[in-house]
Amino acid sequence: MKETFVKSTLKYALLLAGLTSLPAMAHIGYGGRDFGTFTGAPASSTITNQSISGNYGWIDGTDSDWGDSHVVKAYRFTLTSDADVKISFQEQAYVTSAGASISAGILPGFSIYKGLAHLAPFGADFDSTPGSIAIRDAVGGVGLTEGSFRSLTDWSITNTANDPASVFTYVGSAYDGSPVDYGTGVIPGADGLADHSVSGVFHLTAGDYSIFVGGSDYADQFAASHLAYGLAGTVALVPEPETYAMLLAGLGLIGFSASRRRKL
Repeated sequence: MKETFVKSTLKYALLLAGLTSLPAMAHIGYGGRDFGTFTGAPASSTITNQSISGNYGWIDGTDSDWGDSHVVKAYRFTLTSDADVKISFQEQAYVTSAGASISAGILPGFSIYKGLAHLAPFGADFDSTPGSIAIRDAVGGVGLTEGSFRSLTDWSITNTANDPASVFTYVGSAYDGSPVDYGTGVIPGADGLADHSVSGVFHLTAGDYSIFVGGSDYADQFAASHLAYGLAGTVALVPEPETYAMLLAGLGLIGFSASRRRKL
């Protein structure tokens, strides 16, 4: 069972032993991770060569003390009309322009939200601003949260200027592997097969969306060090069932017409 006390004790023990490797602090941004604007016609966009520190960021946001937004990656896209959208992420090994090797092996999980983080010219959002801490204390209890990120519900965060909070309205989520239960109920959204890839289809209304992606190996947060894991992702608009039906009907008419012409 994931108890906050046990979790905190393990972290402090590792820290005192000098074994922990803290993730690099970074603000929420979408640089190089904008899938673009979709206008309603079937289309897709793929982003490769992204890395995440650690294999636990997404699933850590499912527990009662929330998660650290620094160990997930933020992506964005925009819809101009309602659509069925397929979102997919998978492991990717690659070498950076500086020659660093990025490993495959992540067990990806992601959540999709309506809404965006603060964009320029506003300052970027991050967990440790006074405003972000105040939001967390008001909802999660004073001093009881690790960060602002929440995988399975709405959440908010802000910047050092304490601008009106960025609000992420939860839409849905999915994660790689078998269903997980840490004693508080099965975490929904497992794809049932730990193959280092995950996908889901969501019916979305027009607007701006954020996707937060991270690992789904909860125990990895207690590891002596955190590897950088490579990731590739795709957002694709797919035809709705009614459209498939019309396409099949059209193909049927074409086939009937061709057959009739041959008989004549």
